Amino acid sequence: MSSIFTMALSPANIICLDVEFSDIESPELMSLGLASGNGAEHYAELDLEHPASAGVLSRCSDAVLHGDVVLTQWGSVPSCAGTFAQMAKRTADWLSAEAARVQKRSGQPAFIAFDYPADFELLVQLLQDHGHWAQVRPLVEPLNVDELTCRFDAALAAEAAFQKLRRRGLERHHALADALALRAAVHAAITGKRLAM
Repeated sequence: MSSIFTMALSPANIICLDVEFSDIESPELMSLGLASGNGAEHYAELDLEHPASAGVLSRCSDAVLHGDVVLTQWGSVPSCAGTFAQMAKRTADWLSAEAARVQKRSGQPAFIAFDYPADFELLVQLLQDHGHWAQVRPLVEPLNVDELTCRFDAALAAEAAFQKLRRRGLERHHALADALALRAAVHAAITGKRLAM
């Protein structure tokens, strides 16, 4: 796995990922957000009204089911709910297009940045389970940026991003909000500048 401290990176080559999941002990993906360095965004969430979602909901922790931070934000981004198969297809198509753009411009794979390894593992599992990982795998490399997000400048940039995202009705623990805040943190750490949002 790549480390941000051992390579020269451009924010334009990075796609930031965040995932919300059912339970910390046995995580199952419920939503995912992706935010690329060029400003493109992708969000997909499980359609909780679909009968196939009942199993995942039955295994959610109390914090997810009854807390005020995850499920209360469901539906904040219109037309993004779907079955796992639909989420996988949309995500694979978006990620393939973004990663191909990065590769064409830079000659490098796109780096999928995350600050919690289970997020990347759940993305891969979603795509594998529905036959899309082979399409995406040659175009991307994982990049754990956990150490980076602890830096003061990165943390300040993420906090500023969260403040701005409230105007869109997005809060912490919404996968797209967290991916966008991670993008702001990565940008600040690499360039020393705040990202305009």
